[in-house]
Amino acid sequence: MGQRADELLTQARRAVPLAGRRGEESLLLAKAQGCRVFDADNVAYLDLFGGAGSNLLGYGNQYLLDAVRRASTMGLASGYHTAAEIELVELLEEHNPSLAPWVITPSENEAWQLALRWCRRETGRSIVVVFDGNRRGAVEAFHVAAAGPLGVSQPLVAGIPAEFARKVRVVPWGDVEALDNVLAEVGVDAAAVVLDPIATQFGVIRPTPDFLRDVARLTRAAGARLVLDETLTGFRLARGGASEVFGIEPDVAVFGGALGGGVARIGAVAWARALDTTPGDDLPGSPPPIAVLAASATLSVLRNESVHQRLEERGAQLEAGVAALSGRFSRPLRCARVGSIFALAFSRLGVTDGNSFARVDQEVWTRFARICREAGVLLPARSPVTSFLSHAHGDKDIEQAFEAMETALKKMQKEDEL
Repeated sequence: MGQRADELLTQARRAVPLAGRRGEESLLLAKAQGCRVFDADNVAYLDLFGGAGSNLLGYGNQYLLDAVRRASTMGLASGYHTAAEIELVELLEEHNPSLAPWVITPSENEAWQLALRWCRRETGRSIVVVFDGNRRGAVEAFHVAAAGPLGVSQPLVAGIPAEFARKVRVVPWGDVEALDNVLAEVGVDAAAVVLDPIATQFGVIRPTPDFLRDVARLTRAAGARLVLDETLTGFRLARGGASEVFGIEPDVAVFGGALGGGVARIGAVAWARALDTTPGDDLPGSPPPIAVLAASATLSVLRNESVHQRLEERGAQLEAGVAALSGRFSRPLRCARVGSIFALAFSRLGVTDGNSFARVDQEVWTRFARICREAGVLLPARSPVTSFLSHAHGDKDIEQAFEAMETALKKMQKEDEL
């Protein structure tokens, strides 16, 4: 780091501990453009974090900047639903014709609260079943871990009451038999099964068609609702998200992430059109106009099929290059990928579930990520953590990532030979 960046990080450690810790893991941002972020000394880094998945089009995208300007002419009012929200829902239905109605929320967390309340109200039941690979996000109900037989859970975070955690059951990712057993044990009290289709708590795991079909079958046989987590996959994997890519037909889906284009936080809940249901009267407050207009701008760009084609090409380029480097240096560096979402890990057998996730070599990864950062490429501090490419990443940017990785592997090889 440069002098100014070091000074700011020192101040952050004292005055803003969370920003200080995150700054050590990545950087304290001064500005961003395209697929690069800059620190206070104007040092540029190739960004592979992607704003936790929200930066789908790239930083400083002109369509998104125009949306921000348009929002500013509306006085940046809050507390009202805007006319622009109607345009946004029309675009959402165009991208996901099997889903309606839609509720736009100010955040993903409020979207989850609405979706889970609906499931409990519609079924008259209380228990939610999740997989251990599900993304937790800011939802308290998901910050639990299995603590005994048949998925009984306990809080992962201090301050979550044990009785609250008992309303959630945790099933090992990919274990259909365990899901069947938990649903049988819970009986008529299962309100919903929540599915993160790529198990982002473990980085990225591509689901098998049989697994997805069995989850849907068992959920509906139990009289529960299937809730699809599209907060990372929605609009990023395809215009129709994971539902389109994997052929999943959820009862209700929750969106966020890329929907806001990295400009503002926003969430959405949508129900299967075939259910012909209503979301109820317990709805959250209105989303801010800037988030609504940024979401509309993002979806308008995604009408162009070349966007997802480009994302797939860059993702395939990254995956192939990492495999080549792994073979060349005889290191078990693996790239798990679905579209533009990927996760890197040093793992001989790959990450397929919670047990293999726990065996990833974190010490080697820490060395690797540190040297890549010194070479101008930002990778997550731990592994495997979900990472993202944006529409702004081009061939040469992926080549820059390979050069940094090659530099890191060479240096690690020399260090290990000493």
